[in-house]
Amino acid sequence: MSLNRILVTGAGGKVARSVRARLGELCTELRLTDIVPLQSTGPNQTLHVADLVDPATLPALVDGVDAIVHFAGYPREAEWPVLLDANIRTVIHLWEAAAAAGVQRIVYASSNHAVGYYARSERIDHRAPPRPDSRYGVTKVFMEATASLYADKCGLRAMGVRIGYCGPEPLEARMLSHWVHPDDLAQLIEIGLQADYHHEIVYGVSANSASWYDNHRAEALGYKPRHSADPFAAALAAVRSNDPVAERYQGGSFAAAGHVGDADRPARAG
Repeated sequence: MSLNRILVTGAGGKVARSVRARLGELCTELRLTDIVPLQSTGPNQTLHVADLVDPATLPALVDGVDAIVHFAGYPREAEWPVLLDANIRTVIHLWEAAAAAGVQRIVYASSNHAVGYYARSERIDHRAPPRPDSRYGVTKVFMEATASLYADKCGLRAMGVRIGYCGPEPLEARMLSHWVHPDDLAQLIEIGLQADYHHEIVYGVSANSASWYDNHRAEALGYKPRHSADPFAAALAAVRSNDPVAERYQGGSFAAAGHVGDADRPARAG
C-alpha cells in the first residue's frame, strides 16, 4: 500500500511520541494533531492543534489522508462525562469524517482493559468476547464496535491494537504479561497500515512468556516481536499489589476499583 499522508491523532501523548519516527518513514507527510501545541520531531511532519470533540475540525484534518493512526482520547478511568467527550464523541466524529473523505484505513489504540475482567488464569485471543473492567474499557469496546461497523458498511479498514503497558521496560509483575516495547508497537502499527485485512483486533504485547494473550492473528499478519519481558521476571515477580481483586483479573487496579463483593464474583466457571 502506498501512503502519501498519515494523520496521527493524540500525537503529543507518550505512546504516540514513541512511534512517530517510524511512522514518518512510511509516508510523505506525517500530519500530527493534538488538543495542545506540538513540537516537530521530523522533517516531514506538519502540526495541527484541534479538538476532535468538535466535528467541524475534522474535514480539514482528514483531507487527502490515506490512513489514520488514532491515539487521541482520555487514557485512564474517569467519570462518564469526561469519557463521553474524549473517547466516544471523538470516535464517532473521526470515523464519520474518515469515511466521508475516503480514508483507506484506521489503526487505533484499543486497550487491554477492553478484556480486563478475564481472570489471569485464562488465555484469550482476538475472538474472546469483550469483558471491560471499567468505564474506560467500555469506551474501547465501543471503538472496536464502531470500527467493525464502518469496515463492513463503508469499506473503511481498521485494526484495533489492545495495547498493554508501553514503555522501555516493564515496571511491576502484572506488566510481565502485557508489556509492549515501543519498537514492537511500531511494528504492529506498520502492519496495520500495510497488511491485507478487513477489520482486525490484535494484542499490543511483546513476546512475553507470561502473556495472557494468544496473539496468533497478529503473527499471521506478519508480527514478529523483537522484545520480551522475560529478562525482567526475576526482579519484578514480587512487585505486586495487596488487592486480591487486582491480582485475580487481567485488568489489575482497573478491575478492582469499585468492585463489589469478593474477588471471585464476576469470574466464569472453568
